[in-house]
Amino acid sequence: MNLPLISVILPTYNRAEILLRAIKSIIDQTYTNFELIIVDDASSDDTCNVVKSISDTRIKYIKHDKNKGGAASRNTGIKAAKGSLIAFLDDDDEWMSAKLEKQVVKFKNVSEKVGLIYCGTQIIEGEKVITTYYPTERGDLRKRLLMGTTIGGTDPALVKKECFDKVGLFDEQLTSCQDWDMWKRVSEKYQFDFVPEVLVKLYAHKHQISTNLASMIPGRTRMVHKYQAEFSLYPEIYVVHLKRLGKLHAINGTWKEAFSWFAKAVKVRFLEVFKIAIWLMIEYPGVKLLSKAKKFKKYKLKEKLGNI
Repeated sequence: MNLPLISVILPTYNRAEILLRAIKSIIDQTYTNFELIIVDDASSDDTCNVVKSISDTRIKYIKHDKNKGGAASRNTGIKAAKGSLIAFLDDDDEWMSAKLEKQVVKFKNVSEKVGLIYCGTQIIEGEKVITTYYPTERGDLRKRLLMGTTIGGTDPALVKKECFDKVGLFDEQLTSCQDWDMWKRVSEKYQFDFVPEVLVKLYAHKHQISTNLASMIPGRTRMVHKYQAEFSLYPEIYVVHLKRLGKLHAINGTWKEAFSWFAKAVKVRFLEVFKIAIWLMIEYPGVKLLSKAKKFKKYKLKEKLGNI
């Protein structure tokens, strides 16, 4: 039996009404030597029947007995994968038909040091493309990925399975920033390259982590603690993360924590106090009152998340 070159991992949870779009964009790929591993994270809706309605021998369905989260679902898929390359697609997004083919061709024409090939993305809200990202960064991205992800999530990536053997699986304790953490770790061992085309459609909606302060705040807090030693080597990067946590807490309304993070940023670089003041006086009112932040899911402060 010939093994597939690519294992595509599709984690899903209670998205039966839109799951078919994601699955169809995978099985309609022009490159066909892949397996599709659908990891159902203990859905309570009609997800199982949606998957069973599709007749394709490349599909493998795994269901968790309890909800474990996106990172655990991806890890389940990686452990079950037979391919030497791994791709991911979230259940609310879709690929363009040539995505895998163009990335496979790219892998054949780059150095063996390259462990990940990514591509451009479109962010779509309703029926309208609101943002388009074209990839620009390749090679050694270790310092760049200290700043944050440049890949655009997990959907645009095609990764050598050996990367996970060397750097480990997704951090299941992270409530957000899971992709950033993973690609940062991969960058310590491998170089990155890209296909300079938009091959992924990301759909914006109100249930995403990016609008969920309850996920964003503890996730980013864990990232700052986890990589504090590395961040502190680059004060200009470190203060960005400290201020971002301060801003998230301000938007959340947890002001004591907001000013604690702002104080840490000022301790690293005193002149940041002026930037923080400007943000609070000029930008914060607009962010809080006029933007989508009004609808963000709030983070409830349960316990102290540690000191720096």
